[in-house]
Amino acid sequence: MRRSFSLPRVVLTITTLLFPIALLSQPLWLDRSHDKTVALEILKPDFDDEYNTTFTSSLAVFLSLRYPIGKKVLLVAELPFVHSKAEFFGYDKSDNSIGNPYLGLEIRGEGSPFFAEVGVRAPLTQEEEDGELNVAAIVGAMIDQVDRLEAFAPDYLPITGMVNYQHKDPSGFVFRLRSGPAFLIDTDKQEREDATESFLLYSAQAGYESKQISVDAGLSGRWWLTTEEYDTFGERTIHQFGLTTSIGLGIVRPGLQIRLPLDKDLTEFLDLVFGVNLGIHLK
Repeated sequence: MRRSFSLPRVVLTITTLLFPIALLSQPLWLDRSHDKTVALEILKPDFDDEYNTTFTSSLAVFLSLRYPIGKKVLLVAELPFVHSKAEFFGYDKSDNSIGNPYLGLEIRGEGSPFFAEVGVRAPLTQEEEDGELNVAAIVGAMIDQVDRLEAFAPDYLPITGMVNYQHKDPSGFVFRLRSGPAFLIDTDKQEREDATESFLLYSAQAGYESKQISVDAGLSGRWWLTTEEYDTFGERTIHQFGLTTSIGLGIVRPGLQIRLPLDKDLTEFLDLVFGVNLGIHLK
């Protein structure tokens, strides 16, 4: 039997079905001006009044690495972690979970504005832990549901492939387009024989970037291609607006980011996601 993948329209399914299941690859909103970088990203959701929590009760943490392994190839890795106190699910306990670690490659052409990303996430997140529902994974999916739902999808093997176009002129103006598929392959075939889900991810960003400061804004979206529960494009997609800024302090680059959900199904329970990040440039 096939289970429904939880994309709220995404979390609409997550919260109502509580996990019958229950990429994105590299970070989309972090500074990309340096190839050798270790970055720490912390995202805190601001739930609607009914679901409001304190700062420490729910947050997602992402530790990532970009490192060149050739003239045209970069290694990209990411380790996600989520902490939650899910009182709004009828639970009254703290919960922690490691997400699905990402390992991939960024492949560039010589002097070309185009580059590609391919990668896979190890399917470490499980629907249940110690016989209980993995509530932390639900919270993790809610926090970064548009761009990195795959980081906390339980019992799936996520594979992504992205094509990017990036233009930067001498004035510092930057424009970037990004799109590609994400496939989630079921790893629990005994329960669900036919459960591979497919999504199309897409984004557009523009802003100003220099060694001293960067400011970028843009839209990102997720289109659920394989669902049979929704018919129209509006029902199958979710979108968000993002704004990010960072300042260069030598080899250290701290930054802030805000993400605003744009779809009614998301804004009913989530007002915004606030993030802080820190990049360290390696020599």
